[in-house]
Amino acid sequence: MINLPPYPNDTTPDWPGLTLQEIRMRRTLVQARMEIQKFKMAAQIDGYRQKVPFFGGSQSMFSRLAGAFTMAEYGYFAIKAFRLVAPLFRRKR
Repeated sequence: MINLPPYPNDTTPDWPGLTLQEIRMRRTLVQARMEIQKFKMAAQIDGYRQKVPFFGGSQSMFSRLAGAFTMAEYGYFAIKAFRLVAPLFRRKR
């Protein structure tokens, strides 16, 4: 791992500051650490997603149920739901 010297605790008037090369090295190091953390977080989230029984992964109940229906069955369910909900929106005369 790259070991950069820490920032000075007290900035005295004679401290020249960081060089352009040091600033670039620090920025590159921080960006690399961020990318590693993003990768770790994504892997951890995928692990959690696989453990969820109803919505996670291809073996979840929701995935199996959604894959079992054809488009015709989805249409049938949509018509049934519409007929169930439509009377609620009709005007009373």
